[in-house]
Amino acid sequence: MITIKTIFFRQTIRLRLLSSLCLLISLPSLLYAQTKTGGPAAIMPDPELLCGKPAPWPRIPFLADQATHVQANKMDMPSRDITIFTGRVIINQANTQIETDRARYFRKKNEVDAQGHVRLTNPGLQLKGTDARYNLSKQNGVINHARYLTVDGKRGHADSIKLLGPARMALDTATYTSCKKKDPDWLLTASRLHLDTKSRQGYATNSVVRFKGVPFFYFPYMRFPIGETRLTGLLFPYIGSSQRNGTQVILPFYWNIAPNRDATITPWYMSRRGILLKNEFRYLNPGNSGQLTLDYLNNDKLYGNSRSRIKWQHRSTAVLGWATQIDFNQVSDSDYFHDFGTTLNNASPTQLQQKAALSYNAINWSFQAQTQIYQKLSGTTAYERLPQMTFRTRLPTRENEWHPGINAEIVNFSRDDTSVQGTRMNMTPYISLPLRNEAMFLTPKLSWQYTTYDLRNPTQGETPKASRSLPIFSLNSGIFFERNLSIGSHNLLQTLEPQLFYVYAPYRQQNNLPVFDTGKVIFNINDPFRENRFTGADRVEDANRLTAMLTTRFSDEASGTEKLMARIGQLYYFADRRVTLPGGSVDTSRRSPIIAELMSRPFDNLYIVSDTQWNPQTKAFTRGNLRIEYKPTRNLDLRINYRYQQNSLETNEDLLRWRITPNWYISVRKLYDVRYHRQQESEYSLRYDSCCWAFKFSTRQRFIRVGEPEEKGVYFELELKGLSSFGTRFSP
Repeated sequence: MITIKTIFFRQTIRLRLLSSLCLLISLPSLLYAQTKTGGPAAIMPDPELLCGKPAPWPRIPFLADQATHVQANKMDMPSRDITIFTGRVIINQANTQIETDRARYFRKKNEVDAQGHVRLTNPGLQLKGTDARYNLSKQNGVINHARYLTVDGKRGHADSIKLLGPARMALDTATYTSCKKKDPDWLLTASRLHLDTKSRQGYATNSVVRFKGVPFFYFPYMRFPIGETRLTGLLFPYIGSSQRNGTQVILPFYWNIAPNRDATITPWYMSRRGILLKNEFRYLNPGNSGQLTLDYLNNDKLYGNSRSRIKWQHRSTAVLGWATQIDFNQVSDSDYFHDFGTTLNNASPTQLQQKAALSYNAINWSFQAQTQIYQKLSGTTAYERLPQMTFRTRLPTRENEWHPGINAEIVNFSRDDTSVQGTRMNMTPYISLPLRNEAMFLTPKLSWQYTTYDLRNPTQGETPKASRSLPIFSLNSGIFFERNLSIGSHNLLQTLEPQLFYVYAPYRQQNNLPVFDTGKVIFNINDPFRENRFTGADRVEDANRLTAMLTTRFSDEASGTEKLMARIGQLYYFADRRVTLPGGSVDTSRRSPIIAELMSRPFDNLYIVSDTQWNPQTKAFTRGNLRIEYKPTRNLDLRINYRYQQNSLETNEDLLRWRITPNWYISVRKLYDVRYHRQQESEYSLRYDSCCWAFKFSTRQRFIRVGEPEEKGVYFELELKGLSSFGTRFSP
């Protein structure tokens, strides 16, 4: 039955019509591909700046019921089976709206036929066509000569869109682009597209990618996910050449094994070497996660042998207090990263860690057992821990109350040579009393460190059964002063924070003890308050010293922003330091170098961080770091990083990112070795951004090691926004 109510010559009819047209989906992505973003993240293109503000999305009347509301200028019923609506026909159901010039409803077939300027709108999609026919019972139909627009700007057209059910549809002779112009700069065409919103995937046949009207990629068959869903299939290839590897073709294959597991299998063809098969497997379970990398190159023609790499990282979350950790790394040879690394950081590691750990965390204590070995690539191999067990208490610290605790460790050190090896047990019980109020704090602490060894292959002077015990006393104190002051129109809060840290530990002769994992720590700004100037437990300093540190801060009272922080500190020794590492000598100096740090933000667009170390005896700077970041506008970013270590390191890194116009920007990065007067790394890039595509040209070079030529490369990258990126690289 159809009920009709006439109001001002317009008819409102309620019927259950077109209930499933809202299945039409937006098309956020027609390809699943590896996307390479061009340009630094600090200065990314502003969509409104490049493309203008997006047109407002049509508002759809909200309907609380599931009935269909129809408005029309005229209604006719030529027969009991057919109802005809003409004029400006508007059909609303739930969050979907359809506009057309003429619509017919067939009662027996439960079907709607819309003719002339058909327009469908839902929260994610606008669809326009010449005519549409839809069966309400079977929830299928067809819309001819259709154009679509998604809420995120993707658009295209199709000769017809066939609705195949409540969650599937097919597009014949379809196009897809993210460009707003009528003549798009890039366009994907396909003879047929199938979309399944239930399985969240689709496929295309005979698809061609065109740029500026020129076709440059053809795919006879292509599957892709809809939205963020992952899908098994080939990713976009990489084609290019390099000075080191020759002609290169990289063709990644993605395998969506399960919702919580996937793999990427990447054959990497190199004309000068062969085929490197790279495999990456990832898993994410409720209690654990990890990643496994397996790479293999059979008979490297340039190297003369097979090459391989294994990397496994596994983490488990605490279940009933238990947790596990695995970090396993291994390569076939010491030149692997040198040949296949992409940056200086991953091209020159000296050792690879292989570690497995099991830990238990209770409320007031924790326990961990681990094994840790290393693969030596260069230098000296570190001692292996087979195994190491640690125990620590972590009782809550309460002000003005005694705080006890203990740290304990037992570890077996091993190495594949004739050097000294053995077991070390170290226990350090302690008790402290943190006294504090709003203006000051005072924390005395007393600990006792006991260490015993059971050695194998001891060297001359070392005792097979050796031990050491001694007390350590420390006193940490500080006072907080503050005042209000005004500089110009700025109201500031200044604090003055003097801090004194005293440590005393008696001398114990330790030359009969081995050195497994102990090194000397240089007095530095990052960790100025230490009870022991040695890391590890093989040496304990004979300490009688005082650390003095003075800090001042200037904060804006209105915003709370810290405008400036400066601190300076020095160590004062009251006795010689007789405990040394093998080959060391007694230290008789009475003062350490002076350390200082400055962090300043005088303006919102300027940030300065600096720390330095100055030796008053030699009257020379021994260490220093300086970082300056200046961003006068949102389109210009300047950075300077300077690092200095006396007689070992001096580098200068400069970075410029500048968006010259809304469409063009340049980027320059240079890392220069001042000590050896050579360029370590450099990159110059020029990028063009439009609303729907971007192009980047860059040149890069890096110095790897002495005796080899610099690695140079030229890169071209084309990014079709909303689709993918295509890149080419060659080296002169």
